[in-house]
Amino acid sequence: MAHKVMIFSSVHQYDDSRVFHKEAKSLAEAGYVVELHALADFTRKEEAGVRIVGVKRQNKRWKRLLLGWQLYKRALKSGADIYHFHDPELLPWGYLIKLRTGSPVIYDSHEDLPKQIYTKQWIPAPLRKPISKMVERIEKGLAKRLTAVITATESIQQQFKQVSRVEVIKNYPLKMNHIQVDSSEKNIILYVGGISYLRGFREMVQMMDYIPPHLKAELHLIGPVQHIDEQELDRDQLAKKNITWHGRVPFDEVKKWLSKGKVGLVCLHPIENYRESLPIKMFEYMAAGLPLVATDFPLWKEIIHTSKCGETCDAYDPQDIAKKVTGILEDHEKQMAMGESGRKAFEELYNWKTQEQKLIHLYRDLLPKD
Repeated sequence: MAHKVMIFSSVHQYDDSRVFHKEAKSLAEAGYVVELHALADFTRKEEAGVRIVGVKRQNKRWKRLLLGWQLYKRALKSGADIYHFHDPELLPWGYLIKLRTGSPVIYDSHEDLPKQIYTKQWIPAPLRKPISKMVERIEKGLAKRLTAVITATESIQQQFKQVSRVEVIKNYPLKMNHIQVDSSEKNIILYVGGISYLRGFREMVQMMDYIPPHLKAELHLIGPVQHIDEQELDRDQLAKKNITWHGRVPFDEVKKWLSKGKVGLVCLHPIENYRESLPIKMFEYMAAGLPLVATDFPLWKEIIHTSKCGETCDAYDPQDIAKKVTGILEDHEKQMAMGESGRKAFEELYNWKTQEQKLIHLYRDLLPKD
């Protein structure tokens, strides 16, 4: 009989790329009975072999904590053979599930949580350091009592040295059909993802002042905004600089923009939480054959220069960003060569299939043999 898996989250949408499209679907394809409990505006449905049970979104933080109790009760009723959760706030409930059921419990850590505390605008600055240290103790103390931890990068893995089993499963994109590049003459610069000051919003806007006018370049920002003053998002003012903010759009529409783009931007500020990160947008640009300009973090430099897929820059310097973008836009042969190299590196190294087997092997190791 197939083993049953319960995957659950109080934060992520049910169709989250990592939670559903990668991990849940991969496990279902491997023969597991997969039940996913995550945020949704429906009660239940089945999709791609995954049974999805909706969790009602709570906008207030204190109410969101109550979702843990709800998911804990669902877990005890599920009869699952293994449990897999995605949010640090669920750690106490994960530990209780392990105590009550005796079944394997996996914590999937997407971010370096202690470092992430320093980026939270709603936490007063003087409190961020002590809160970060407290959160680190709690997270690591509970995690070592679970069966295993999955981390999205090696740097996060280093935070869980006391855990008996830690598996790095990187958040590389799914393989996609080759995106047909639009042969339009338009010089479209793209940024896809969450838009905030720390992710380079102001510098990308200022960059447009230094792009040579003869290129007639357009900057398209695709994604939700976070903590940006409304006056800086005035669409009429942005349009004067040939900038369009599209907000959140469906992934099929994102793919259309990727086909139109000439350069993709990943100019995140050099803060600790970003230095060792592997932003999915970088690999999506590569998958689409789109040259990229990214912050000159050592890890990113190694990936980009080895793959020959773009340029790195000083993310605080709009002129430097503009210089690197301009160099790509003005050299069509370079642009095409970088795009092809990036696509090849994605196909060989930086796609989900290279990570999927790690997930399957972990599950096989943790579950009893039939």
